[in-house]
Amino acid sequence: MDQIFDRALEQNPQSAELLKAFRPVITLQRKLAESLTLPALDYSAIDPERLRAGVPVNRQIDLFSGEEDLKEVALALADAVVEGLPSLAGDMHHLSEWIAAGKIRPADFLKTAANAEDGAALKHPDASPSNASFLMSLVARVVLETRAKEVAKVLEGYAWEKGYCPVCGSFPSIALIEEQGGKRFLHCSACGRDWRYTRVICPCCEKEAQSGMEYYYVENKTQESAFICDQCKKYLVTLYRAGRLLARDMDVSAISLVHLDMILQDKGYEPMAVCVWNTLR
Repeated sequence: MDQIFDRALEQNPQSAELLKAFRPVITLQRKLAESLTLPALDYSAIDPERLRAGVPVNRQIDLFSGEEDLKEVALALADAVVEGLPSLAGDMHHLSEWIAAGKIRPADFLKTAANAEDGAALKHPDASPSNASFLMSLVARVVLETRAKEVAKVLEGYAWEKGYCPVCGSFPSIALIEEQGGKRFLHCSACGRDWRYTRVICPCCEKEAQSGMEYYYVENKTQESAFICDQCKKYLVTLYRAGRLLARDMDVSAISLVHLDMILQDKGYEPMAVCVWNTLR
């Protein structure tokens, strides 16, 4: 991850502030997702026919059991937020006190939020709801990334044909097109799952046409673009990759392309997935 961030900072100085802010958070998330042990889920309950019909895993089984011990995960991520975003130190301190004391149990909140139609708000008298939700979203990413790795073998053999994630149902934050063969892969904004998706259909509204869908490029940046759909007015930042020699983290790549977010949002388009780094208004 150090090499990935160092390379991103060198190649994308315009995004340096955001990259430095999220570096400790994303680096810790990847480490936690590699080491986290979660209660076992019964993936045999996934219905292949519903999967083929476009029903993602999280609408078939609950990916948050409520039995997870996520206190240490949340406390560690709160510290990482303070390191990268010191302006949030006050709220992170208050939230950490409650989490350490058991007044906030992240596993219970995530399970409630996942099953609530309009989500759930985490209330704390001395911390803003948006910062509390931000911390819980970071914890959720660790859990969902871990679950996505577990369910990968279950999804093998299924041709997923939707523009939302087969694991958690979220829309992509970035796409990658392999220059050799031209295959497009979408990257989930919530769990980090990658899946192949056709280049001639909008992932958001499923419009299928060559006209009305185009790619926006910045001059002299031929490997960076944004897919634009004039029907739903959504965009998706996109990378072109000539080879696989260099390791890449797609969230870091998405943050690196925030200049495209600024341009496209100024033109009246909205991102397919709202992320902390691309919420510019």
